[in-house]
Amino acid sequence: MLVLRQVSFPKTHDIEQLVKLLPAGHGLNISRDEQHRLTEYATESRYPGGRDLPLAEARQAVALARRIRQAVRKLLPKKCLTPKNSKP
Repeated sequence: MLVLRQVSFPKTHDIEQLVKLLPAGHGLNISRDEQHRLTEYATESRYPGGRDLPLAEARQAVALARRIRQAVRKLLPKKCLTPKNSKP
């Protein structure tokens, strides 16, 4: 969404920082708690020495990421999307 709107953004895993860069009224419904959790998942459990997620929490994380991905895809023009079964 930031690239499409030509908004410069830093290379970061901080979802809250990236969401703040979205234009007002962007239509993405993601709470601060969800932003914080996604940032934690992107950093703490990704790298060696990070914490292991219990299976139930991992499933919740995947469900949250899928919900946000689906919401973002709905906001993007169709021409920006790659069909599910095609190779990039």
